[in-house]
Amino acid sequence: MLPCSQVHWKILPAISRELALSLDKMKVPRKKIAQAIGATPAAISQYISGKRGGERLPEACRKACRKLAKKIASGIGSQAELEAEVAKIVVLAKKSRLGRKDPCMICMAEGA
Repeated sequence: MLPCSQVHWKILPAISRELALSLDKMKVPRKKIAQAIGATPAAISQYISGKRGGERLPEACRKACRKLAKKIASGIGSQAELEAEVAKIVVLAKKSRLGRKDPCMICMAEGA
């Protein structure tokens, strides 16, 4: 597989799904959820229904997603801050079983 393929095909969709589920539980409109995570409202519906983002994140990642969802729901944070938080969640996921088969040493470097 190409470097970071696990991130692209498994981890980011799982993060998007977890954010969509958390925001939906907070009664955030799906259009706002879509804008926040850079997806379409149709994609958000698929995340919420379980048709997309099938990998289950480890509990530490789900907890980080819920924390980020609270920030998004309250309107706090810029797009750059959102991207930085998602990157931190990716690093957590890469250290779990989801990222073990990914040969990308850049993602796994200390301080990443």
